[in-house]
Amino acid sequence: MTIRPNPFWDYSVMLYGDQRVAGACLAIQERHGTSADIDVNILLLCTWAAAIGAGQLDNDKLTGAMATVGPWRRDVLLPLRSVRQRLDRGVEPVPKELAATIRADAAKAELEAENIEQLLLVEVVGRPAGKAMAAEVATAQAATGFARYFALLRIRPTPDDDRDLARILSVAFPASRMGNEPGGG
Repeated sequence: MTIRPNPFWDYSVMLYGDQRVAGACLAIQERHGTSADIDVNILLLCTWAAAIGAGQLDNDKLTGAMATVGPWRRDVLLPLRSVRQRLDRGVEPVPKELAATIRADAAKAELEAENIEQLLLVEVVGRPAGKAMAAEVATAQAATGFARYFALLRIRPTPDDDRDLARILSVAFPASRMGNEPGGG
């Protein structure tokens, strides 16, 4: 497996490594799975842009990000995820343990595809050059990016979405007021 160096990837691995963030991202994605393709990488991009001082992502940048990664996501990443998930559930008549190596290979390929998507997305924001913002400012910028992304997908966030997005922000920017959520940073 080849994971290519990328500051956005490093940030995402660190942030997503927190179980509160991983759980929140997956819950949002699953909650809207049949109605919209919520790309966790774009949620993380909104957070990363604010964290590095690049500010909030406007509609043009978000639309550009979605268009840039759309074909890769549709034709490579999502089919790999589908294969991995199908192998997780099992495929009759093959015992799960017999397909375990293929499942592990699919998971590795999916992770590498995520890395490639992030290489494409980092170009939307550019390499870190800005000065880090105060946590409250960065939190507000990332939250604005989330809101714009949901609006572009024509999704009205549910109270559960709001809770999960706040959880991501509380971990990403623990010094902000959002860091005071129960169980948060």
